[in-house]
Amino acid sequence: MSSQIALENKDVSKRGLVSLPRTLSHGHRVDVLAERIALHIESLVPQGRARCLDIGCGDMQLAEAVRARAPRTDWRCIDMHRPPAGFREDGRWSKYRQFDGRRIPHADREFDVALLCDVLQHHAPEDAAQLLAEAGRVAEHVLVKDHFEFGAYSRTMLRLMDFVGSLGDGLGVPERYFTREGFVRLAKEQRFVITALDSGLDLYDHLPGLGTLLRRDWQFIAVLHH
Repeated sequence: MSSQIALENKDVSKRGLVSLPRTLSHGHRVDVLAERIALHIESLVPQGRARCLDIGCGDMQLAEAVRARAPRTDWRCIDMHRPPAGFREDGRWSKYRQFDGRRIPHADREFDVALLCDVLQHHAPEDAAQLLAEAGRVAEHVLVKDHFEFGAYSRTMLRLMDFVGSLGDGLGVPERYFTREGFVRLAKEQRFVITALDSGLDLYDHLPGLGTLLRRDWQFIAVLHH
């Protein structure tokens, strides 16, 4: 997800440019994803507290939004950025921890669910595989929200959206995105079984015109289990 931490380090012109897509779509996007993710977690952990880890959490808005919809969830959040100035005065940051982007600083099976939202595509392939394996080490279930490409048009549009959306995060724009076959292969190589694949996410339908250019099946949530 997006990171207000990284955004603090941008100059004024870049902050203004980054704020535009966030203003237009970030809140709606978080709401749609939080609703779907909350439903998945409640299905995976039907009773008791659900221990959840958001890997690459950005500004932690998504974890907060899921918790509001699924009050049985307890969250820990990790990302590569240092906490912002004055973070000790904000209670939200008590659940945040910085990490190196590869090795997750938590014990085996410490969590019921690990979430990777728009993270794997922004790592080199070998790092993505390691990070997915690490998620499976620390959690019983892994939720992956990411993108599918279906050819040159979808790849170009996704790269354009990623370019605008990633300006504040210090991340590059992927050259390519997952194909369905490629994602299934990655999951299988890390000994996961895909128990659900949710690929009908209406993240941009609220924006006139743009919603018709970006197909729903480009966005997906996969539920993985060892």
